[in-house]
Amino acid sequence: MYHLRFRQVHLDFHTSGLIPGIGSKFNKRQFQEALKVGHVNSITIFSKCHHGYSYHPTKVGKMHPHLKFDLLARQIDACREINVRCPIYLSAGLDELAAFANPTWVVKRKDGVNWKPLEVDWFGRILRFNSPYLEYLCAQIEEVCQRWPDNDGIFLDIIGTQRDYSDDALKEMKQAGLNPELDADVAAYGEQVLYRYFKATTAAAQSVNKNNPVFHNSGHISIGARKALGYNTHLEMESLPTGGWGYDHFPMSARYAITQKWDYLGMTGKFHNTWGEFGGFKRPAALQYECGAMLAYGAKVGVGDQLHPNGEMNLDTYRLIGAAYKEVEAMEPWCDYVKPVARIALVSCEINQERWRGGQAQSAIADEGAGRMLLELHQPFVVLDMHADWSGFDLVVLPDTFVMTPANVAKAKKLLAKGGRIIAAGTALLDEKNEKFAVDPGARLLGRSPLETDYLVATALTPNVAVKSAIAIHGGAFEIKPTRAAVLAERRESYFNRTWEHFTSHQHAPDKPGKATPAAVISKQIAYFAHDLFTRYRTHGQPLYRDFFEAALRRLLGNKLPVETNLPTTGRIGVMEQKQEKRYVAHLLYSPTSTRGKMRDLPIELIEDVIPLHDTRVALRLPKKVKTVRLVPDGEALGFNQEDGLVSFTVPVFASHQMVELGY
Repeated sequence: MYHLRFRQVHLDFHTSGLIPGIGSKFNKRQFQEALKVGHVNSITIFSKCHHGYSYHPTKVGKMHPHLKFDLLARQIDACREINVRCPIYLSAGLDELAAFANPTWVVKRKDGVNWKPLEVDWFGRILRFNSPYLEYLCAQIEEVCQRWPDNDGIFLDIIGTQRDYSDDALKEMKQAGLNPELDADVAAYGEQVLYRYFKATTAAAQSVNKNNPVFHNSGHISIGARKALGYNTHLEMESLPTGGWGYDHFPMSARYAITQKWDYLGMTGKFHNTWGEFGGFKRPAALQYECGAMLAYGAKVGVGDQLHPNGEMNLDTYRLIGAAYKEVEAMEPWCDYVKPVARIALVSCEINQERWRGGQAQSAIADEGAGRMLLELHQPFVVLDMHADWSGFDLVVLPDTFVMTPANVAKAKKLLAKGGRIIAAGTALLDEKNEKFAVDPGARLLGRSPLETDYLVATALTPNVAVKSAIAIHGGAFEIKPTRAAVLAERRESYFNRTWEHFTSHQHAPDKPGKATPAAVISKQIAYFAHDLFTRYRTHGQPLYRDFFEAALRRLLGNKLPVETNLPTTGRIGVMEQKQEKRYVAHLLYSPTSTRGKMRDLPIELIEDVIPLHDTRVALRLPKKVKTVRLVPDGEALGFNQEDGLVSFTVPVFASHQMVELGY
């Protein structure tokens, strides 16, 4: 498999045909100076942009009308002189020139519209891969590979399934026995077209060199879509926290990607918000934290930039990147060829996992809620897809919309037979019809409560839940009766649902006296929550819900959590192993975020302040006996205690990101 370098830049160059002087200020030495200042050792540069223009002479497409020389060739020569890799970018799903020249190549919506002519929205002009455009695109890719047979890879952008109602699509659907009036059939056809694209473009990218690196970007790595992922030689995880993805998107995606066979790269941006923001600059503290986070979750590091149409590199940008990449460069020896140390697995509840998703798609809401709980509790975990084996984990978390298929029942029973534990919520342990428990938590299913609002009440088994009063939780619950499990949390009902006929106060009705069926039960190996606990945590953010989850986690694991620390809940811990080097590497992360402004109605999360943490205590349960503990890369030794597999140490002070090496 292709092995990535650590310090990548993705250099966007989407340039209108209306702008003159394209590349007029490009200077090889200035280009190289910027890369050196930025400590960059790999940079993605453009063959063809979203506007459809090529930045080199072409017999297939059209060179930008205001470009007077072969810009791509000069950029490649500049990179090779200083040993910088330079993968080549071609826009695949967007091509403004092709769209306007060939309107029938554009995806037609169900209402019969190709695009709205007065709107500035080129994502409304997605190209059809079930049209002659696919041959045109493949010819462009092949031309690049023939011109540069030793290229460092092909990056293809804006890839996804489309619901296309063009004449060609309608005809092909009918021939395939699909009904264009059914949304599911249209989606299935879109998936067929996507694989037509994958096969053709991957072959084009590897037409000269069968081992040529290639990546198909859609802005999100789809959980479980292994067939589609198999057309890549590596993964690049586009996740700009300030651009709408948020700071918890990358950790969740990374904890899935690291379970796969490919080397992978994180991709943030230097922008204040998102792509295409000329004159937008992120605070250095934010970029340093984001780079540290990529390393902490086992990824190589990428930062997005956009080149000015005149071709001159912005040195302010590369000083910003360089401050972060200088640190990354020093950390690389502890971050290559790593595997996660994780005894907890979160099994994704994403439906139709094998389907490829594009855009800034998030995982299922329940996945995110469970993932955030684990992140905030500082417990290392990985995300598993529907294909994965559950063996080897101490505990598996099943989010509340998880479907317990017969195959999943078999996995659960195998895990339990070997002493494993399960925390589940909502439908996760029920059969596919939601009529009974498919995996017995020590309780019997009675039915579904008609009430929208319920209340959780702490018990003696949840001593660290500080609030002993009834705690509101929405979305309804399953009614259960314990058979052998203990009651982890009591449940109280509200007086009634809020309707026009009966309501009280501003929101929901208060709790009605008297116990209802339990809110959560726990046995030796299984904890089950009757509400959609993880979804409610993601949508409402009530920390008390996390306290109930922590109580279940501690009880099932005999109060022996994989990690114990006094880090704030906004801090993060990643634990990796480098087997060849005989060491674990713990990554501590902390930078508080704030929300300021919006970008396309999405909040902009910012990191601006570097706040040092003092006397951070960490205890890790590790399978191998540790001999040394030290801060890296500076090498300062730390005192530590080790007992019964628990290694404890204190980091005197750190800011943003700190690595701790534990040699064995």
